[in-house]
Amino acid sequence: MMNWKKTLRAAGLVAALTFSLVGCNTEASYSPQEIIDQALQETKEPLTFYGEFTMDLGEAGGTAHVKEWSKEGKRRIDMTTENGEHVISINNGSEIMMYDVVEKTAQKMKYTEGDLDSLQSPRDQAKLLFNMVKDTHDVKIAGEEKIAGRDTYKVVAKVKKEDTLTGDMEVWIDKKTWLTLKTVTNSAGSKLTVEYTKIDVNAKIDDTQFTVDVPDDVEIEEITTQEPEVVTLDVVKEQLGEFLMIPEENGIALTAIQDMKVEERPEFSFDYQKDEQPAFSVSVFKMTESYTEFGGIQDEKPIEVRGQQGTYMELGEFLTISWQENGYQYNIIRENPELTKEDLVAYANQMTINK
Repeated sequence: MMNWKKTLRAAGLVAALTFSLVGCNTEASYSPQEIIDQALQETKEPLTFYGEFTMDLGEAGGTAHVKEWSKEGKRRIDMTTENGEHVISINNGSEIMMYDVVEKTAQKMKYTEGDLDSLQSPRDQAKLLFNMVKDTHDVKIAGEEKIAGRDTYKVVAKVKKEDTLTGDMEVWIDKKTWLTLKTVTNSAGSKLTVEYTKIDVNAKIDDTQFTVDVPDDVEIEEITTQEPEVVTLDVVKEQLGEFLMIPEENGIALTAIQDMKVEERPEFSFDYQKDEQPAFSVSVFKMTESYTEFGGIQDEKPIEVRGQQGTYMELGEFLTISWQENGYQYNIIRENPELTKEDLVAYANQMTINK
């Protein structure tokens, strides 16, 4: 059985799965794209509602039951699972709080406006998802159905080819509020179903719902986030020593080096352009005894890079190649969708030791 608390900690997952999509109220006839555009349309006032929904990850993950309160941009998620977990997550507009009732642990994180738009604006998560599938899926209206007693449009997105990050997707969108009341997504061999069983639009919600009383014997952990920091090459040399770099020639130019602020180790990312257009980035870190290598990731395939056994992953426009060499881990991530894996390998083969 999966640990739902860890699932919740994934950035913005709850927000991504419970799209608070609000638009105008109309009963006109729409194309699939018009329905999506309407559902994602910005409004001046966030919708106030109380809802209950289930999240079903099938045999691999089990089922969670969720209660949700949303008012003026604030949100509360109260989740219980079939294996006894109980997690309360609250966004009160300036702070994120997560309280595990069973394990008696709590974390909170302060933020300023704009820092956590993915949590504050589920609509942005929906935009990202639909933008991901617009070129890789065929989208159509598959009828009208009732979900939680409300009339919805059913929109179906079918993959055009197999190698896509997101598989087939079905979305049920409320005709009047444009809330997404049900989603069924298939990704990396897993199926996720999220469905509202109750929705009370414009419910009267007291502001006390966006606070949580944590017992005195529960220590609240303060979580801080560190953004990547632009650094010089000399800083990287001090941390990593001698490592491989792609030479700046034939239109290739290094535009920035960033310290990724990884807690476990120094890790740096090098951003490159080709003829003044974003081309790819290269991340590098030194292998240590404490480094744990996870098992193969689904959709990774073997590839030879610089005489080393490496892997590559290509899902839609996302493409990366990875390999280890002389105690270092290297990853090249495509930024220009016209580049192929053979192009990335060719750039890797040009790398030389930076002393």
